[in-house]
Amino acid sequence: MELVKYDEKIHPEVWLNNIKIFCYKNQITKDKDILEFCKSMIHPSINVSKANTFEEILNILKTDTLFTLFKYSVKEKLQVLKFDPEDENHTQFINIFREYCYEAEINDLKEQKRLLLKKFSKDSFHYYFINNNLEKIKSLNDLIIYFNQSVLRKRKLIHFGSCITLRHDSTRRYLTSCDVRYITGSTNNIVYANQTLFDPNSLWIVLDPDQKNGGNPVTYGSKICLKNEATDKNLIISNESKSPSTGNWEVNCTDAYYNPYFINSDSSDNNKIFIKSKEIINLRDEVDNFILHSHAFPFTIDNETYQEVVGHEGRIDLNDMWCIELYESK
Repeated sequence: MELVKYDEKIHPEVWLNNIKIFCYKNQITKDKDILEFCKSMIHPSINVSKANTFEEILNILKTDTLFTLFKYSVKEKLQVLKFDPEDENHTQFINIFREYCYEAEINDLKEQKRLLLKKFSKDSFHYYFINNNLEKIKSLNDLIIYFNQSVLRKRKLIHFGSCITLRHDSTRRYLTSCDVRYITGSTNNIVYANQTLFDPNSLWIVLDPDQKNGGNPVTYGSKICLKNEATDKNLIISNESKSPSTGNWEVNCTDAYYNPYFINSDSSDNNKIFIKSKEIINLRDEVDNFILHSHAFPFTIDNETYQEVVGHEGRIDLNDMWCIELYESK
C-alpha cells in the first residue's frame, strides 16, 4: 500500500482506515502511536495538534474547506456516473454509486433514490421496477437490493432480439417451421406444432417491426415480429389462403417483410407490463385481428403428418394460449 499524506482527493475516513492498515502491517499497534503518525501525515495548514482521538481528527478534517471541495468533486463524479444496461458487471456500478453517496455525504434517501433513477431511461425495466417499489425502499441497502433484483429479473424478460420458443399450452407442442411447403394455399413454408423441441426449426427471433426498440424488453400490447431461426423467414397469418385441414386461415413463413403482431396476456393481473420467460400469452395479428391457434387436427404432406397451426377469428379460447420461453442455449 502506497502511503499518502491527507489531501482533498480522499475521504477522511477512508484515508484514516488506510493509515491504520499501514500501521498494523508495520507493527505500529498502539492507538497513541497511530494517532501521532496520523497527525504527521496531515499538512500543517490543517491544525490537528490538539486532537487526542481519531474522532477528533476526523471532526477537524470534515470541517475543513478541503473536505467541502472534496464532496463537491464526488457529487460531480456521481452526476456523470453511467449505467450501461449491456454491462453484466452491474455490481461494480452499484458499488461505485454507494461509495459516491457515502463520500459525498448524501444521506437523504429521497435524494439517493432520485439520483439512482436518473441513471436509467424512463422506459427501461430498471426504472419501472425501482420506481414501482419506492415505498418499500427504506434505506440505501434496500435501494441496492431492489436494483439487484431489477437486474436479475430483467434477465428473465423477453427482449427484442431474444431467441425464444413458443409451446402450445394445451397440446404441449412447439411452434415450428421448416423447408417443407404447403401443397395448397400459399405454397410457402409450413408452420406446425411439433411434439419435441426441434432446434433450430422451433426457435424464433423476436423482432421490432418499427426498428425503434433495440434490445429493450417487450411489453404487453407492443408489436412484435417472429423470424424462424432455421428458415430465416417471417411468421404470418394469411388473409388469403386457408389451412389444409380445417379451412381456417393459413399460418406460414415467408420472405415478406415483417408482419406485426400484438402480444396480449390471458393473465388477470392488469399490473403486468413486461413479458417474462415462461409466461402464457396469445398472439393476435395486427391487421386482420386473427389469433394464432392450434389444436389436435393433423394435416399430411408427403406422408408426413403435422399438427395444424392456424389463425382464427372471434374470442380467445384455451387453444390460443402459448408458453413463451427464452432459449437459454442461444
